[in-house]
Amino acid sequence: MMPGPDQIIACPKCKGLARYMTLASGNTIDARVWTDGKMIAPMLPLRPTVVKCHHCAELYWRADAEQIGTVDRCRGADEQVNPAWADAPIVEEPTEAGYYQALANGLAKNAKQERILRILAWRRSNDAFRDTALKQVQVISNDPEAWRRNLEALACLLTEEDVKDCLIKTEVLRELGKFESAKQVLSRATSTDGAAVVRQLRSLCDAGDICVRELHSSPPRTTLVQAFAGVLSKIGLRR
Repeated sequence: MMPGPDQIIACPKCKGLARYMTLASGNTIDARVWTDGKMIAPMLPLRPTVVKCHHCAELYWRADAEQIGTVDRCRGADEQVNPAWADAPIVEEPTEAGYYQALANGLAKNAKQERILRILAWRRSNDAFRDTALKQVQVISNDPEAWRRNLEALACLLTEEDVKDCLIKTEVLRELGKFESAKQVLSRATSTDGAAVVRQLRSLCDAGDICVRELHSSPPRTTLVQAFAGVLSKIGLRR
């Protein structure tokens, strides 16, 4: 991974500044991928799609923020940098509850944005359980009712015409405990590209497992990353 300059952005609502690291290059070496499609790659960190402003606490789409300038910290102390830029805090991802509030406040202006927000809220709720054994899971969210409403709404937004959508919808239904419905959707994912994912999801359904799980590393993890790459790019989560 080769970092690029920090991008300085301004909140669309209060103009408060924040910053995030850009990348000159990156890769998926040692990436971990979970059944909800989330990828964590040490050499390819993803920036929040939705940002919580440090100044006014409002949520906004990072893509809607004004790009103020850049700070290249690799150039050393000789570079003249606007102090306000240098002191700008790093962008902050909302909490699970923050995403639900964003949905309630109408941050999503269309079905595509609603889908993105619901997936982000779902993955945020799963973050606490990515390395947890099923028997240790007592609650799946701090707000189970909002969590369930979110997943049920998300299931309605996902089609069954695309293989990658089928995988994500299967996982949504599995985590809701709707195992037979999940397997019915999974049966439509007939492409060989995601065969390893299909086998694991079916096995989890058969076991009655409702927790997010890391995808197996065999076949090679890069294949599994690619299996979800279309989902991530299609819904705008790799910008």
